[in-house]
Amino acid sequence: MLWKKMLRDIKANFAQFFSIFLLSTVAMWCFTGFQANVVGGEKARLKFEKDSNFADGWIYGAGVDDDSADKLRAVNKVDDVQLRGEFLGKADEKYNTAEIWCYFQNEDAVTKPINVGGADFDPDDTEGVWLFDRFAKTWDLKVGDKFTVHVLGQDIEKEIKGFVNIPEREFLCASTDTDTDFHNIGYVYLSQNVLPEELRVYNEMIFTCDGDPLKLEDSIEDALDGNYAFIGDRKSIDGYNRLTDELAQHDSFSYIFSFVFLAIAILVIVTTMKRMVAQQRTQIGTLNALGMKNRKIMAHYMSFSLVLSALGCAVGIVLGIFTFGRLMVSMFSEFYPVPGWESGWNCKSPTLAAAIILVCALAAYLSCKQILKIHPSEALRPATAKTAKPTIFEKLPFWNKLNFNARYNLRDISRSKMRAVMGVFGTCVGMMLMNLGLGAYDTLDYVRNWYFSDLQNYQYQVLFADSCTPEEAEKISEENDGELVSMALISIAADDHPVSDDIISAKLAVTEGKDLYRLSDEELDVTSLREGTVALTMKQARKLGLSVGDKVYWKTQDDNSWNENEIGMISRHPSITGITMLREDYEELGYEFRPAMLVSQKDCSDLESRDCVSAVHNMDDLMAAFDKNMEVMDLLVWFMVFFSALMIVIVLYNSGNLSFNEREKEFATLKVLGFKSSAIRSLISTQNLWLSVIGVILGLPLGQIPLQAMMDSNGDSVDWPCYIAPTTYLLAGAFVMLVSIAVGFMFSKRIKKIDMVEVLKGME
Repeated sequence: MLWKKMLRDIKANFAQFFSIFLLSTVAMWCFTGFQANVVGGEKARLKFEKDSNFADGWIYGAGVDDDSADKLRAVNKVDDVQLRGEFLGKADEKYNTAEIWCYFQNEDAVTKPINVGGADFDPDDTEGVWLFDRFAKTWDLKVGDKFTVHVLGQDIEKEIKGFVNIPEREFLCASTDTDTDFHNIGYVYLSQNVLPEELRVYNEMIFTCDGDPLKLEDSIEDALDGNYAFIGDRKSIDGYNRLTDELAQHDSFSYIFSFVFLAIAILVIVTTMKRMVAQQRTQIGTLNALGMKNRKIMAHYMSFSLVLSALGCAVGIVLGIFTFGRLMVSMFSEFYPVPGWESGWNCKSPTLAAAIILVCALAAYLSCKQILKIHPSEALRPATAKTAKPTIFEKLPFWNKLNFNARYNLRDISRSKMRAVMGVFGTCVGMMLMNLGLGAYDTLDYVRNWYFSDLQNYQYQVLFADSCTPEEAEKISEENDGELVSMALISIAADDHPVSDDIISAKLAVTEGKDLYRLSDEELDVTSLREGTVALTMKQARKLGLSVGDKVYWKTQDDNSWNENEIGMISRHPSITGITMLREDYEELGYEFRPAMLVSQKDCSDLESRDCVSAVHNMDDLMAAFDKNMEVMDLLVWFMVFFSALMIVIVLYNSGNLSFNEREKEFATLKVLGFKSSAIRSLISTQNLWLSVIGVILGLPLGQIPLQAMMDSNGDSVDWPCYIAPTTYLLAGAFVMLVSIAVGFMFSKRIKKIDMVEVLKGME
């Protein structure tokens, strides 16, 4: 009997109950979709790391050798140890002179390259090269093709024997790019024996261990007599850590979006169930009088939200895994080459579904419990009309000057606070998400202009070949009125005796200060660097606790001692993190300035024919590559815009629907008094409009906070200042207002169909 009654009640209040179902569906859809990407990615990574025997620690230093490796193996809790040489080289011009990381080693014990095509890596094979598979696919290279890499002053041409992947390079980005472009970045594995004997040196020891490798530093330092540069763990490897940050960001999103939609669902349940039990007061009293116990009646009313939220969660889980989850995996696996990355799920989804169902049932219980305390004899009688007390708005000095519409709606808002809160909260959150989604586009444009107009005050970028001498670079610079720039990988710290936790891997940019390669301060204003000082990027400065005037310490991968420099400015750059210094200061430290590129306002396209030049890029090419890489943002942007729009429509329609149902008798009375349907519709529209305006105003400042958090969650290697244009605020606000007005017109037909006789009979 109660089951049939539930079905009839759902049909009679379809809009509200469908909203509960829809909100539960969307909450689980968002959660499961993001989690499908996270769970599948983490599962694939664990297998990837296990299969490759991925290193736990990295020891960098120019003096590591077989004796160092033997000493490291003797350290307690250290397991496998391997020596290798890691050097940055370049591909041929026909491959955009792409940056190619070269790994030279004579064994294959730690961080073994995983075969994804062709033969397994053989460290004794001096005739072959094993190439990163995504780079090979991008350039349509096949097993058996010849591939040349220019590294350590050598032109090494070998036959491609296989394609490989390693966990250490799950993320790759060329120094000239702002994001991944496999046309410009790759890596190769080679036997160390392909190098001349004088170049067969190691600059790294990688090892696996039991526990945290950084906690073994004291033992390692004693074993190696301090003869190394520094020790790093997996957190110091940007190629590995960037995906870790990305998955952590998606994990956070899954909970945030689910919580938002669940909160709206709870408000809908509370307002819907309170109204329903109040309307069915006499039915409840009758059931009590017939002997039905309160707990059974309570279970009946709780079953509305329980059944609908359970159905919604089930549908949301399926949609999350097979639609949004697969789409996320398909998109992000294109940028992060992890073998076997598929959409996945774990116990979190059913656990959250159970929590959502429980919370929805609890909300229904709290909404119904008051009326079930009423004695059956009292419940059989209609509820006593509430004493109409003056509302807080009636104390306003201009109350009597307000028109009927305004006074009527202010009284209704005061007496239906929960419904008003639902309307304001829903539009506020919808406005926030709308600004977040559309603001991501604004941020892309903002960063694009900052990067290509403010920081890059040049039209051409000339990349030099490894064989290019400083003299040749100087000559080309003079011919083209350019500025030479050198790039190197370094480690930075806040003192000259840091522990590994206080060391950051970064880049060193050395410029000539000619205002072509520019720097911007924390306020993004272009600023010149003072002689004798260095510029330290903002995120790294904050992480190290440094500011202008402090000393920063740095060293290259080949150094075992730290250099000291004063911080002259805190700078910001979207993708290059670390230190920037002037050429004369760099050379005073005893380093040779070897330019990696030339930047110039002049047309340098004719330089491509020179042997010492590996590639020439113009600004249009760089901007086109940036725009292509940023297409990945489209999915997240449209995802947020779609669900924010859905939330606004659901909330405003429910608010208007509840308002209509609660005031149907009042509207019938107004029709008897001669009010036209358009005037009554205006009452609903006015209130929705007011609640929308309040929600829009409260949501205006909230969009930038989660947007900046979203950008910062990409890790310390990315610094994107968020920006939301005034037109975006206006567009989002206008959309909310448009929906609010449209919702008012949805009730036009229902207002016209009000049966005044039937409704007024019910008042007797």
